[in-house]
Amino acid sequence: MKEKLRLSPSLRERHRYISFKIISEEPVEYSDFEQAVWHTLLELYGESGVSKTSFWLMRNLYDAGEQSGVIRCNNLSVQQILAGLGLVVRLGESKIVIKIVKVSGTLKGLDK
Repeated sequence: MKEKLRLSPSLRERHRYISFKIISEEPVEYSDFEQAVWHTLLELYGESGVSKTSFWLMRNLYDAGEQSGVIRCNNLSVQQILAGLGLVVRLGESKIVIKIVKVSGTLKGLDK
């Protein structure tokens, strides 16, 4: 039987989870928000820079009612992602502000 090759835990990429809340004049759709964030990050860091951050906007954790969600990135790029989120100020015609609630190493840590 063929064994899978696995990286040891010390060599694996460490993730950070960023909990955020959107403050806006109008309700924000997930797809519009996702497009605005990706556009801003790509414009700021380029494709190579964004790929190094392992950025991922977690769709299943986005709450349209409370306009909050979670972003996953690697531990080395948290400051870059926070800077990029600060530059997202418009969504179409409405103004928005992204408030960072908490940064954690686990999803469970965001709930506390």
